Amino acid sequence: MGSRGQATREKIIGAARHLFKYQGYKNTTIDDICEASRVKRGNLYFYFRSKEELALVAIDDALKREFPFLERIMAGEFDPLTKIDLMIDGMVDYIIARDCRGG
Repeated sequence: MGSRGQATREKIIGAARHLFKYQGYKNTTIDDICEASRVKRGNLYFYFRSKEELALVAIDDALKREFPFLERIMAGEFDPLTKIDLMIDGMVDYIIARDCRGG
């Protein structure tokens, strides 16, 4: 995917993340995302097959941006329950360390 296509994809993800956060997943429509990202419906479906797929990508994007260490912590682990345990432990450790630093 070229840089222009990547920029469009990121614009869609950003709009979806914002809308899911403030309107909720259930109350956010594809049309809402298209309007917020200024991307036509057909173009959105070029990048994402469904609202569900877009939501999963938006969640992954949020985790990578907010908790970049999680990917490293969970690397090589394939069991979903173990991944959840590692993710929770990592987030708790991060929050405790952040609060101890005063940040």
